[in-house]
Amino acid sequence: MTIYNLQELPIEAYGLAGGKARGLAELIRGGLTVADGFVITGLKSPGDYETAASYFERCGFNKAAVRSSATAEDGADFSNAGQYSTFLNVEGRKDFIEALRGCMESLTNARAASYSSFFSQAQSTSMSVVVQKMADPACAGVCFTVNPATGKRELLVEAVEGLGESLVSGQASAEVYSAPISRGQNGEIHIPQVNHTGTILNTTIISKISQDAAKALEYFKHELDLEWALSKDGELIWLQARPITTLDEATVDELDSIYGDDNSVFTRCNIGEMLPGAVTPLSLSTSVMGIDYGLRRMLIVTGAYRNLKEIRPGECITSFRNHLFFNLTAINKMATCILGASKSDVETSICGKTLQDTPALPWKNKPMAVRIFNSVKYFNFLLSRKKAMKKIDRLVKKLNIEKSPDPGKYYKNIEKATAKYIDATYYHYITSGHSGAMSSALIGILKTEYGSEDAAKAVVAGLLEDIDNIESVDILRSMRKLALEILKKNPDTLHYSHEKLAVFIKNDKGSIREAYDNFIKRHGHRAIREAEMRNKSWKHDEKALMENIKMVMMSGATEPPKPPSRLAQNIEEFLKGKKGMARKGLLYLINQARAGVYNREYTKSKFVMAIDILKEAYDILAGMLVDAGALPEKDLIYFLTHQEIGELIFDKKAKLIKRAVQRRRLLDEQMEFKFNEFYTGKPSPVIIEKVETENGMILTGTPISRGEVQGTARIIKSVEDAKKLEKGEIMVAAFTDIGWSPYYSIIGGLVTEVGSALSHGAVVAREYALPLVVNVANATNIIKTGDLIKLDAHQGTVTILETTAAVETEAV
Repeated sequence: MTIYNLQELPIEAYGLAGGKARGLAELIRGGLTVADGFVITGLKSPGDYETAASYFERCGFNKAAVRSSATAEDGADFSNAGQYSTFLNVEGRKDFIEALRGCMESLTNARAASYSSFFSQAQSTSMSVVVQKMADPACAGVCFTVNPATGKRELLVEAVEGLGESLVSGQASAEVYSAPISRGQNGEIHIPQVNHTGTILNTTIISKISQDAAKALEYFKHELDLEWALSKDGELIWLQARPITTLDEATVDELDSIYGDDNSVFTRCNIGEMLPGAVTPLSLSTSVMGIDYGLRRMLIVTGAYRNLKEIRPGECITSFRNHLFFNLTAINKMATCILGASKSDVETSICGKTLQDTPALPWKNKPMAVRIFNSVKYFNFLLSRKKAMKKIDRLVKKLNIEKSPDPGKYYKNIEKATAKYIDATYYHYITSGHSGAMSSALIGILKTEYGSEDAAKAVVAGLLEDIDNIESVDILRSMRKLALEILKKNPDTLHYSHEKLAVFIKNDKGSIREAYDNFIKRHGHRAIREAEMRNKSWKHDEKALMENIKMVMMSGATEPPKPPSRLAQNIEEFLKGKKGMARKGLLYLINQARAGVYNREYTKSKFVMAIDILKEAYDILAGMLVDAGALPEKDLIYFLTHQEIGELIFDKKAKLIKRAVQRRRLLDEQMEFKFNEFYTGKPSPVIIEKVETENGMILTGTPISRGEVQGTARIIKSVEDAKKLEKGEIMVAAFTDIGWSPYYSIIGGLVTEVGSALSHGAVVAREYALPLVVNVANATNIIKTGDLIKLDAHQGTVTILETTAAVETEAV
């Protein structure tokens, strides 16, 4: 055991002294006033406790503050604020020893363990104790050098009368003072007169706090969360300094594309059908990256761009609020490079129609010779569709990710496989491009004849009927065959649970198992939103597959009678009056368009099969990272990009776990965004007006951690109440308690009657991207457990949509 005077704590002892002691020592070095005290490191044996108590008695402190100082506390990745024990107004040898024991035990108590295990890299390994002379403050508070809720550069001071513990614990609302922070030409910090609207602090004290905060900011050179107290004789004492950990927060638009300007045209068409809604960061960096690569490579083949450096990653498939868009302007460049191609042709191929009132392309047509040369290249590209189908077949068969017990090596193996997967997207673009070009050509010819694009598309649709054995069509057909076999053998299976149905299918030795195996072999890799890495394929999501099979069984599982084919009649009507080479040419286009539909669906299935191989690999990697303590749960891997997963593995960046948690919280909000089909300029969500409900009672408060959620309310007045929380419920409490932090991982939102932007509860809520509204008067009395409420932490409102009494009446 070693005891250091706080004023003389050497830098080499910082590692053992812990975050709180380190912050205080640095405040002293920065020229700020800190209460007298000492630091105890290496406290272990009963004799150590007695020696420390004797030292405490010699110091002559009437009363003392005894605080835990853990090694990972108040770090740059996670603050761990409030996770360890503090004892105030400690006096006498016996109480001092008990306080020491309490601090040491808090290293492994349930509250700290739950926090550090969730943010696994942030776990403290040892504990020291800071002992300081207890101030008897007239008032106390906190001071941020940047607004933690908005990121705005301003000094934010909060003050309460008496001890500051009621403020940081969220049990009291504070008076707030603020002022902008700026820097001079030489880097000096300027803080003007703080906006003074309260009664607790006078102008002189506010000025002193501002001056000291500026001095600390100059010394530490990073944004700070500071705690202070003002003694009854007017002395300003600084109690704590920690880096602000909430500034580098995930936001709904953090992954927005950097490409495009006010004249760029974006569309959700096509890509929004393939992958609707918001996608996860892992999908953006893997499956979506591959789709973008395939398109960029196609544009290079057509001569629109010279190489992959000229058309950069993410420039064709862009994302806004994690929703996907084609950058039509970047793609339309091919219209200036190929003879006979036009902007409307490209738009029709992607969007199914020509867009109106869009800006002219920013490029001039290439010289005739160049366009002719590119046309030949493009034609050869389209005609290579059969080779592409063979190549994608071989690629998927050989796409094997070598297993390794080491997460780092397995990550690298996935990376190698991803480099091959992106070739599958290119092969799919060959067949997709061929299909689109043939259909667009037919529409272009018919548009002139029929007078409108819509009429032309209707005719082309008739020409594409009755195409045999298309992958997407066979999915339902094969599922019906399986469902029918099941019902033939045992009609009671219609009422089986999905678990019992799965056992029944797998135990079969005849036609049922054969139909099931055939379905899995051909379609088991498919799923809803199948290019989304988080969505499991049917063969890996037994419950979803069984529910789909049951749905087909309930429909009767029979193939509906097929109406007589009009294909021959449609083709003949289309070719009527056409003779010679014109007739042959049009018939060739029809056959190519029909073949194109089959080919496109075939390569899409194979391309999705490649994605499913990657999905399985990332699921395995996630399990390895959980076992290694690098991830708290497997699902969080989808909220990191592939590059960030590498940083987590190799660089041990613990803050990425917090970012993943935040992104997962934000995904529901991103999914709710609605977009138009087309945009000139960067897309922004469509604002849908809110509609008031007839029985909606609206309560108002202060939005602290933004978001919007609807769910069942649960009133929390004790930890026992908190244990009753269920996933997705909205916690309603008088104030936040740090002991409830483990429950933040399951609740959908949080409402409190008092609180501030700087309370520990608010900090944790922001780290989890958890919607939080504070200062909602009488919330725990007005809202009842079981009420359906809507929490809007953008506007600061809580709406009671349905009361418990109404729910109970309906049940009766």
